[in-house]
Amino acid sequence: MPFYVYAWIACIASASTIIITKLTSRFSIRNPWLFNFIWAFIILVFTIPPALYYHAGLPKDWWPVIVAGILAAAWNILYIQSMYKIEVSTLSPLFNFRLVFAVILGSVLFQEQLTTYQFILFIVILLGGILASLDEKLKVSSFFKPSIGIGLLAMLALALNNAVIKIALVNNSLWTANLWMAIVTFATFIPTLFLFKKDIKNITSQQVLPVIGMGILQTVTNAAANIAYSKNLSITSLIMAVPLSMIFAFLFSLFAPKLLEKHSLKIYAIRFIAAAIMIYCTLQLSK
Repeated sequence: MPFYVYAWIACIASASTIIITKLTSRFSIRNPWLFNFIWAFIILVFTIPPALYYHAGLPKDWWPVIVAGILAAAWNILYIQSMYKIEVSTLSPLFNFRLVFAVILGSVLFQEQLTTYQFILFIVILLGGILASLDEKLKVSSFFKPSIGIGLLAMLALALNNAVIKIALVNNSLWTANLWMAIVTFATFIPTLFLFKKDIKNITSQQVLPVIGMGILQTVTNAAANIAYSKNLSITSLIMAVPLSMIFAFLFSLFAPKLLEKHSLKIYAIRFIAAAIMIYCTLQLSK
């Protein structure tokens, strides 16, 4: 198949994962700590078979694997917490801040000089994030809520995680790193058992099955995206930047408004314009 087919498969699977995560947080798993624990366990289960197939062993360089695993746990915690507090059409554009943080980290860690143009792009992305958070009241203060802060911290944790993974892969094979990062991430959640121990006895298939579906979709996303990126980086990046989860959320608002969210067409127009601006600036930053 052409690379762009793989790119669209990855984009659809990724957006579907976000929607399922939101629906699960609203209707299935009410305790975010239980959600985190099940999600980390499912990721570990999905990681073990390919890791064994590719002969994963003990890491040669432990510290970046451990740090990356802990950062992955931080990302999971913050991302799931934000899912319980932020609408999909607001959270989705915040992913553009990941590259902003990555560029800043590159400047701090590797002394990469930031240009005036990059600073302008940062400011425009920030303004886009403010627009994407507006509701019917059209108050700028809506961006400065703790819930948005949690979402931004999630993107910072993700950017840090991606940076450390690159270091972990210098001396470790891909699947060795993947396996032990998943183990460290899951181990990080074990001390949180007391936060949901009362819910463990009542876990049902209706709670576990959506998370399994998320694991399958995430696996499809990673595999299809890797194939597409290996063939064409620029067009694949553009396709992956399409805010399909926002489009799905908008369609839900029209046909099933009680499931996810409901706003006026004006608000969705503002959010889509903001997302488009942020995506454009993000693509400029990635060049």
